[in-house]
Formats: sequence, structure tokens, C-alpha cells
Amino acid sequence: MGKTAKRTTTVTVELGELKAPWQAWCDEHKVTPSHALRNALRQAMDRRATRAPAPRLRVTPKPERATARMEVNLTPSELAALKRMAGHEGCVPTKCVVAMIRTKSTGQPHLGQPELEGLARSNQQLLALGRNLNQIAKVFNTSPRHQVAFRVEVITELSRVIQAHTKKVSDLLRGTVERWHIQ
Repeated sequence: MGKTAKRTTTVTVELGELKAPWQAWCDEHKVTPSHALRNALRQAMDRRATRAPAPRLRVTPKPERATARMEVNLTPSELAALKRMAGHEGCVPTKCVVAMIRTKSTGQPHLGQPELEGLARSNQQLLALGRNLNQIAKVFNTSPRHQVAFRVEVITELSRVIQAHTKKVSDLLRGTVERWHIQ
């Protein structure tokens, strides 16, 4: 009669030399060893189940008005950080949250004012480089004797500048997507 039923949800693990560091880690994080192990198991199983990237939604050119509302509760520090970030982006916090959602759900960058200004400068610089290259090509085509005036180093330097500029623009675009990932 005094016999207790065997628990079928319990796992016993021999930790050996891991026992003391495990207990210290749990104490440091203010969780019980059982709770910490359950969380670790959940995370491991979730990672395994979600190895495929999150599905991306397609963006269609059909305009749609934003009419659906949603309330989001933030901590005071999260709201302060969002306001600072929105101010840096040149927008209001609501638009910043919408940009994050759109970027995360589509995988496509949502450019803020600083990025748009950076791309405008980029286009101006690329246009100037294109004009210079057109002038060089025109001289080559109209007067072969002037070919010696353009050293290979000049063209190589132009190529280096274009490559550096292209990398800067790529980093800018990548940054618009990656900045929304929380680490």
C-alpha cells in the first residue's frame, strides 16, 4: 500500500565530473537543474526541427494599405532603444517596427533614410566613374597615339575604386537586413 507509482517522466543521468559545474551554472542563472535541462532539451529539439530557413513571403507590386492593428508590449528599456534606433533611422518607432517585420518576413532590405542617402551618393559616384571611363574609351577610339597617356596603373586604380565602392554598397544593403537579427 505504501508503494509509490513509478514516474514515467523522469530521466536519471550520471553527470560525473560535470555535476559541480552544472550545479554552479544553474545557481548562477537562478534556475533549478531540472528546469535548465528541460530548456536545453527544448532548444536542442527546436533547432533540429527548424533547420530549414524560415519561409520568406513574396513581395508583390500590388499596393496595400496598412489597416490591421496590433498592440506590442515592450519593457521601458526596449522602448527607449527602439526610439533611439528610429531617431537614428530618421523615422518614428512604429515605422521602424514595420520595417523590421517586413525585412524579417521577406528577406529583402527595407531602406531607411540613411541608406537611401548612402545609395544616392553611391549612384552619383558610380556615374562620375562611368563618365571618366567613357572619356578614356573615347580617347582610345579617336586617337590611338594618346593611348600612352593613360597608364595601366590609372585604369587599375579606377577598377580598385569601383570594387571598393561596390563592396561598400553591398555592406550597406546587407546591413539593412542583418541589423534586425537579434543575437
